[in-house]
Amino acid sequence: MNLERLREIQDEIANRVTISEPGEIEYVAGIDTAFFRYSGTEYAVSSAVLMSYPGLELLKVESVVDTVDFPYIPTYLMFRESRTAIKALKKVLREKTVVMVDGSGLAHPRRCGIATYIGVELSLPAIGITKKRLCGEVAGEGDVKKLIVDGEHVGYEILTCRRCKPIYVSAGNMITPDKALEVVMNCLRGYKLPEPVRMADKYSKKVKSEYLSDLQSSI
Repeated sequence: MNLERLREIQDEIANRVTISEPGEIEYVAGIDTAFFRYSGTEYAVSSAVLMSYPGLELLKVESVVDTVDFPYIPTYLMFRESRTAIKALKKVLREKTVVMVDGSGLAHPRRCGIATYIGVELSLPAIGITKKRLCGEVAGEGDVKKLIVDGEHVGYEILTCRRCKPIYVSAGNMITPDKALEVVMNCLRGYKLPEPVRMADKYSKKVKSEYLSDLQSSI
């Protein structure tokens, strides 16, 4: 594994990012990936949900299960998760969709979290959402604070409920930090995570449990 080459790939993708208003939004998609190991093999389970916007009616759910051969290495998540994630997303995407990804966007040391990679590869607006701050500094007061990386405003820290720690939202591709914030706020329904990501997480865990059960029962 040549990490230097992987960093070069991330730099190349970061250079292809555009930060702009996405235009009319009719749908939001969420993508989350769960992992499990069975009989010496590691598997990734990516679930994608498509919801109306801003009504958040659940329209479609698709999941993809595949083997994984790339280890978990912080800041290189795109090389581990993106293959199954993109396969699942392609099954639900429609025009005028913004994708929310369980992972970083521009809030990444090389400006290329998995949300950025997916946004660039699929040429669509993408937002990164994480439970931890990967890099950068937080500026401001209140429940919504700016997230600054190397002097650039890339997203926000948001306290979405009183009983939980904040989440970190960053533009991934083809969307501005302010628009990303607006979309995320419109997708909150009383939980820590916005609904598209929360539902994708729910389904990825469900499919993971079912798939593992099937493997075990086939012995």
